[in-house]
Amino acid sequence: MSVYQRRQDKLWIAGWYEAGRKKTRAFKEEQTARAFDAERIARNQPVSGLLTLGELTASFFRSHPDFNPHTKQNIVSMLSGDGPAAFMRDKFAEMMNRQDLERMREGYRSRGVTNNTINKAQAYIRSILSWSADQELVSRNPWRDFKRLPVTRKICITTLDDIHKIWKASPEWLQWAIATCFALSLRPGRVELFGLRWAAFDWRRRCVVVKQGKSGALKTVFPPAQYLEAAGKRYVDDSRDGIKYVCHRNGLKVQDYRTSWDAAVKRAGLPHFPMYHIRHVAASEMLARGADLAAVSAQLGHSTVSTTGTFYAHVTAGGQQRAAALLPSFRAPE
Repeated sequence: MSVYQRRQDKLWIAGWYEAGRKKTRAFKEEQTARAFDAERIARNQPVSGLLTLGELTASFFRSHPDFNPHTKQNIVSMLSGDGPAAFMRDKFAEMMNRQDLERMREGYRSRGVTNNTINKAQAYIRSILSWSADQELVSRNPWRDFKRLPVTRKICITTLDDIHKIWKASPEWLQWAIATCFALSLRPGRVELFGLRWAAFDWRRRCVVVKQGKSGALKTVFPPAQYLEAAGKRYVDDSRDGIKYVCHRNGLKVQDYRTSWDAAVKRAGLPHFPMYHIRHVAASEMLARGADLAAVSAQLGHSTVSTTGTFYAHVTAGGQQRAAALLPSFRAPE
């Protein structure tokens, strides 16, 4: 909890947890509150026993060998050299506070990044601190209660027709990757789309179990029958050739797809947009055609249905209109 300023009376509050219960003390000046907090921490836990954020991050990576390599590189970059969070690398995690978060945010703002990027950085550190608290490497997660910055979400205006145009302008390996991304509502990248293996297909149940790149959680997807039929034929050929990845380039795992994707978008005569839009189009198409919101949420792998509803409110509005049309006429009694 550490030190923060209370809005209603502008007092500085030193907060901590003792035997699982929240305790606080109020001070008129920030310096006095911080001195009290530092003395309390030193009294309850010797400084020699504290771990820095950098040490906790290294332990986190060692305990998660399959951690998303792209996300890992982002965390290393933000904590290294002149990264926006480098000043916290050697700071004791127990002493991290709101001022550290605001300083990191300012460091990102000076680089002209969006709130979405800043929120991701905050989420990275918060996850590491949360794991450290679970492992009892720190007494508590000091960033647990800090909210994210507000974000204005952009509505994806890419259409299914746009995806078809890009598909026609793509090489064969990318065409299959586009079809797979669309059919399974995957996040394009080395983990979900290009890390997907044939072993994930349950041919008897006609579904695919996917490890999500964002959370590491598993999601079960039921692909369209037409895609599953095409996948079955490819599975036979790839199994014969000893190929384990569903989407590959000449039998090798795809490490970089963006160059080919961008070239295909350009050949299709469309303005640039990321391959991630395929996932958005897939969700929008399912909802626009009357699919149940909970079912689409499961296909996407969202943790809650409300997340899906928030992202695709512009699509579900049409569903609301159809629902309203089903209401019987109402006439007030005379």
